[in-house]
Amino acid sequence: MKKILPLMVTIFMVVLVSGCITNEDKNNQSNNYTQGGVFFQYPHSWGVATVTSPNGVAAVGDPLTASNGTPTTSVVIQKVNNTNYYNLQTAYTQNYLKFFNNTGKTKVSEGNITLNNAKVYEVVYTSSESGIMKKYRAMWLQKGKNIYVILASARIEDYDAQQANFDLVFNTFQAS
Repeated sequence: MKKILPLMVTIFMVVLVSGCITNEDKNNQSNNYTQGGVFFQYPHSWGVATVTSPNGVAAVGDPLTASNGTPTTSVVIQKVNNTNYYNLQTAYTQNYLKFFNNTGKTKVSEGNITLNNAKVYEVVYTSSESGIMKKYRAMWLQKGKNIYVILASARIEDYDAQQANFDLVFNTFQAS
């Protein structure tokens, strides 16, 4: 029995490590987006989407979630020239001052983090878009005079499963 236990533990560890290496390789596959003064990585199974939002400079999404030709799981990058020279906190606060009043949007959480040595403001909210209930995560950051909003969204039931994909974009985002 004493000889079998170490053998079983060794076999278990080999299987465990093998599985981790295989999964890691699949999870690390990504595409690079470099255009409009921004760079980020996005999942290899996603594609570049049409930018339709005001001040939008980039959009990527999961084509498997498309509804009427538009992915319901996506990340949109918006760039706002800060002509009023607000600091980031003021711009963020001014934007959300009336955003949740009588709009059908419901705030879930709010906070701030440090990402790539920069202060980032974050809000998570839900809303119905064309009859589809979605959850959104907006990350606000500033580079020079420009304020960038990285807006990730998915159907509410898909949102949690997409966090690693959203984080890939957030964590690799760079602006020139």
